[in-house]
Amino acid sequence: MVPLVIRLKEFIDFKRMGIQELAAVLGYKSPQKLYRLFNTESAWPSCQIVEDLSNHFHELDLNWLFTGRGTMLLETEGSSGKKRSRATGKSREESV
Repeated sequence: MVPLVIRLKEFIDFKRMGIQELAAVLGYKSPQKLYRLFNTESAWPSCQIVEDLSNHFHELDLNWLFTGRGTMLLETEGSSGKKRSRATGKSREESV
């Protein structure tokens, strides 16, 4: 698998989803294109798959997905104004 697909697999494992469930969430009638993506050695996701992921998983950091840099999940601002990781709920200062 190419690194981007490995990271996508890491994300869906983090979400505790299977390929069929992911296909349903993305609104696909069949999980076939996702199975092809994960079962073909050099497959890359189509722009449509990436757009669908972005539209349904707002917390997914596309920079991480494409490059591996940064964190899997985008940070959010808590009520204290501190940025918090969506994965841990800890502020940046608490994580250091």
